[in-house]
Amino acid sequence: MLNDSQIATFKAEGYLIIENLFTDDDLRPVRDEFSAVVEAQAQQLYQAGRVSSLYENEPFERRLAKIAAEAPEATAVLQTRAHKDEAFFQFLKHPKILDRVESMVGPDILCHPSYNIHPRLPGGYTCPHQDAGFYLPDGDETLILACLIPLVDTTLENGCLWVAPRRHKEGVLRHLWEEDGLNISPEAVSEAERQPIPTKVGSMVMFSSMTPHGSLVNHTDTIRWSMDLRYQALGKPTGRWYVPGFVARSRSNPESETPNCKAWIAEVERVEEHANRFPEWPRYRWPNIK
Repeated sequence: MLNDSQIATFKAEGYLIIENLFTDDDLRPVRDEFSAVVEAQAQQLYQAGRVSSLYENEPFERRLAKIAAEAPEATAVLQTRAHKDEAFFQFLKHPKILDRVESMVGPDILCHPSYNIHPRLPGGYTCPHQDAGFYLPDGDETLILACLIPLVDTTLENGCLWVAPRRHKEGVLRHLWEEDGLNISPEAVSEAERQPIPTKVGSMVMFSSMTPHGSLVNHTDTIRWSMDLRYQALGKPTGRWYVPGFVARSRSNPESETPNCKAWIAEVERVEEHANRFPEWPRYRWPNIK
């Protein structure tokens, strides 16, 4: 569990760094699963003549970059909510994550229906935003925790996370739809406010959905691999009515916990099928979506 000092730091600053949390054995199953996805993509693209090589001798942090340089679509299967498989599902329920989340949101935990796997390509970066900017206003009163977990060391050179400390207390800032997505205007969060957070493999950064953040440019020839996982108290609004989370932990009713990836996928499909019947219902707070 988090101690009182860590909780106080999170509440004051809007983020918390937890170092040396995971071992290689903790992270290996998801790395292996993502590597298998990259292998499948390589084989498919090579057979289709989209890439000139399988790049099978390249290390984890470079192989996908080599493939994507020839076929940019190679990263799509590992972005946003596209990837759902058993190793990733089990990691979402990892006790080392849930114990710390429980310290902040209580003993009944929903894995929030917003997560990202970030294979950040060379030249890639994330524009300034708040997670809350992507949710409907009903989630504004819910403490939604993001847990950023790198699979390679993140550095100033390969595009580590940055946050704007203490700005989480201001509520949701105005976001604008631009070519690269939904962003806070650069003027709203000055360069001087952006605190880079280089993070070693095995560490985790927790921050609030109200904390402005982004990432630096990846100036290397490797992938900056990380996972961006989110959690909240069970039963509170998520800001995303159209896709479900799943019960990661319930001290009060353990039988309600989602047992496996198959059950998770089935529930997502059920809710999304229902939501698609109501295309006129809003899914974002900001109008003029491009």
